[in-house]
Amino acid sequence: MEITTAVPPILPEPTAPRDGLPADPAPVNGVPLAATAGDPLAATAGDVPADSAKPPAASVEGTAPGLLAGILRWRDAAVGAAFEAEEAAAGMLDGLRRAAARRTEIVAELAERGARERLRGRQRASATVQSAVNAVATSAVVDRFVDAQLERVLRPVVLTVLDDVLSLLEREPDRIRDLIRGQRESMVDELVTRIRTGAEAGDTAVDRFTYRVFHRGPRPAPADTP
Repeated sequence: MEITTAVPPILPEPTAPRDGLPADPAPVNGVPLAATAGDPLAATAGDVPADSAKPPAASVEGTAPGLLAGILRWRDAAVGAAFEAEEAAAGMLDGLRRAAARRTEIVAELAERGARERLRGRQRASATVQSAVNAVATSAVVDRFVDAQLERVLRPVVLTVLDDVLSLLEREPDRIRDLIRGQRESMVDELVTRIRTGAEAGDTAVDRFTYRVFHRGPRPAPADTP
């Protein structure tokens, strides 16, 4: 069986008098009686100290300017961020405009160069085709091939036509004779006309020479200009 012994609380000693003033009574529950003499609520507060119930006015007054400065700083930071975002957006738009303009210039330059190269390619292709055609036309192989084809195609045709002509001469000699006679008469008439024209021109030249030398006879007519 355990025996417990109650230990009486140790009360603080009253403070010594200062400069002839009466000594302060001993505190009750850690609270001085002088602090609770005019405040009944503080006297009944028990073990709650008076300095912990309410913050000092000096600390509140000291933290207000810092809080206000922090709020102003954050506001300025927000405004600066807004302007920074606006400048960044403007710079981005300018970059996009410049990129679009440059892309248009590049497309125009490429189109112009493509047109020039297309014309040059067409000219080179035409020259190449012409050279190829000339080379093929003057090739000995092509000449032999053409001669062989002509020999193969024209010889039977000529032989067939010649056979038909000879057969026609055998069957209808009068018809061929009349045809040859008509051709002969036409040739003779053309020859006579040419001789007559030449003779007339010669007569005119003789008359002109005689008139120039002897100044006799009629004046010859001027020669007709062709």
